[in-house]
Amino acid sequence: MSPLRPLDRIRECSPNVAPALAAVAQWILRHSAQAATLGIEDIARAAGSSPASVNRLARAAGYEGFAELKAELSAVMRAAIDPVQKLRDEQHRGQVAPTAHYVAMGRANLEQLMRDNSEGALVDAAQLLTGAKRIFVLGFGLTSHVCGWLADALTPYSRAVLPLSGSGGTEQSASRMSTITSGDVLVAISLPRYSRDTTLLARFARERGAKVLAIVDSHAAPLAGEADQRLFAPSSHPVLPSSYVATQLLCESLVAEVIRRNPKAVAMAAELTESIAAHLSPAPDA
Repeated sequence: MSPLRPLDRIRECSPNVAPALAAVAQWILRHSAQAATLGIEDIARAAGSSPASVNRLARAAGYEGFAELKAELSAVMRAAIDPVQKLRDEQHRGQVAPTAHYVAMGRANLEQLMRDNSEGALVDAAQLLTGAKRIFVLGFGLTSHVCGWLADALTPYSRAVLPLSGSGGTEQSASRMSTITSGDVLVAISLPRYSRDTTLLARFARERGAKVLAIVDSHAAPLAGEADQRLFAPSSHPVLPSSYVATQLLCESLVAEVIRRNPKAVAMAAELTESIAAHLSPAPDA
């Protein structure tokens, strides 16, 4: 069983259920660790719904009822401790200096990244990009900086890469996406605070026949529902809205896998090195 299967099933059924059930789905997706331990009445109260709705959601996701869903969620979450709570507990004990506190959070996000993404998911994403006619890369706010890096890193090893996160905001990004079509792939990144425009443009891309690869922090991210494939970059941070440590590592891994799968990668890398060699400083003597 994939470690994400219970959450995948909930996310996939949530757009097709009644509002009361959808509210429960969104709460579980955002608080999956708590959902694995709380009772049905507690979850209903937290989600602003009813125990009957919690049970109906479980059945809509393919389970016999809430008890079976909770058992599967518990099996998935048993090994995972909420990194925010763990750090909070350590901080209350006065054992964490500021630098150690932030490094520990980054480490926790990287460990969660390993749990949230299978090896197959990364390979599938790399295959999607390798076969694309054109790759569009989209993200707003601070995410745009990671998107810029991703577009630059993919460019030497892809047919055509079009970054959409430059100046001009949503209007210019939509304009640059106007020709997206079947055979193209949109890589969209969305972390808290989520950009509504990223989700809307991803929906537009799918309507035009393009594939969407989403890099999000959780199943509850609005962009997750508009994606053909998803990679998960946990982004918890004790102060900032999002940490980008896991996102950057995930993007680096994705680019590395794209390069590794390209039979012409060695020749392309040699050509790239030769073209920029005159602009580089010599390495210091060993």
